[in-house]
Order: sequence, then C-alpha cells, then structure tokens
Amino acid sequence: MPLALIDFLNSREDAILFWTVAILAFVVSKDPRGIGSSFLGVLRSLLHPKLLLLFGSAGVYCALIVAGGIELGLWHTSSLKPTIYWFFGTTIVLAGYAVTHSPSDPKFLRGVLKRVVAVTILIDFIVNLYVLPFAFEFVLVFLAVLFVGLEVVVRRDQSADPGVRKLVDGALVSIGVFYLAYFVISVLRDLDGFLTRDNVEAFLAGPVLTVALIPFLYGWAWISHWEQRRMRRRFAAISPASSVPLQLPV
Repeated sequence: MPLALIDFLNSREDAILFWTVAILAFVVSKDPRGIGSSFLGVLRSLLHPKLLLLFGSAGVYCALIVAGGIELGLWHTSSLKPTIYWFFGTTIVLAGYAVTHSPSDPKFLRGVLKRVVAVTILIDFIVNLYVLPFAFEFVLVFLAVLFVGLEVVVRRDQSADPGVRKLVDGALVSIGVFYLAYFVISVLRDLDGFLTRDNVEAFLAGPVLTVALIPFLYGWAWISHWEQRRMRRRFAAISPASSVPLQLPV
C-alpha cells in the first residue's frame, strides 16, 4: 500500500479496507462470472447519461462550495477526509433521494436534516475521530461486519428465531455504544486537544456542506418532478388512442 495512503487512513479505516478486500475476494472466487456480470450491469447503470448528469453536477456543485470555503478561509486541507466521506456518504445518497421525492413534500427537508444528524455528525465525525490500535479495530470491524450481515439475513428470514434477532441487534448496539463511550472518554481525557480549530472545522464541515447542498437538491427535485409530470401527460395523451378496440375487416 502506498505510504501516502497509509498516512491518510487511520487504523479503523485500514481494518475496514482489509475486510472489504477480503470479502470481495471471497465472493468473486465463489462465482467470478456472476459477480463480473453483476458488476458490469451496475457499471452500465451508473454510466447512464441521466445518472452521469446528476452525480456529475453534484460533484461540480460541491467543488464550487469547497472553493468558496477556501476563498473565505473556512475550509482547509485538514477537512479533506471529512469532505470526501461527506460527498460519497451523504451527497450521492441525497442526490438520489432528491430525484425520487417530491420537493413539495414536508418530509423532503426533514429527510435531508435527518441525514445531517444521523450520518454527517455521528458517523463521519464522532466515530472516526478517535480510533483504537489496529489489532483492536481489526477484531471490532470484523464483528461489526459479521453482525450486520447476520442482521440482513434474519430480517429477510421470517422463520428466524426472535431470540437470534435480539442477539444480533444487541451485539450491534453494544459495538456502537462501545465506540461512543471510547469517544467520550477520549474527549474527557484530553479536552484541550479536542477543542482545536481542525476538529471544530471537521465537525462543522459535514453539516455546513449539507445545508449548502439544499438548493441543489431542491433544484433536482423540481426537475425530476417536472419530468415525471411531462411523461404522465404524454402517456395520458396517447392512452385513449391505445384503448380504442381494433376493427378487423370483415
């Protein structure tokens, strides 16, 4: 692994990268053709002109926001990692959310703000600020991936024992509480080290960028809403003709 990448990733991210590569290698080895065809199908979908326009415009919009932050002295290179996480973990998801929800729905803005609290603050900042040594992260990340996979299985299997579901949910909650407790203890042990400009900027990067993204999301939501209405009008215009019974010559 390149030294620059090693320095950029912390021990938790190294563990996540290791287990991701290991799982992908295991899955591909089991069915290389099936995985290859599925990957190509996903890649073709992502290369659809409409998706390219959506995600490409999101990338340009976010780059302009960051450029504005640099000009105002509000964004520094120390926020690069939180910004990358924010783009792939929040921007891409919210862009897809915008084109599938009506902009006039009161829940639209609520869904965006929920993303700010649930993902941008709790995950992008709190969970990734203080990490354990690699040996501990190696085991904890494996357990987290294992129980997340089990949770998917037991939720889809209606015949699964309720006790197993409680066990899986309890294990995931315990891992989350452990990481949160480690964060709180680390902060209390070194409060001055926590209250630095870099940490404050990293903490605010996600929420501020998400709020700045709202006009873009509303714009795409209205475009998608208008296109769906246009398609419905076109379908309504041709449907009466299609409903006329076919007259066969006698």
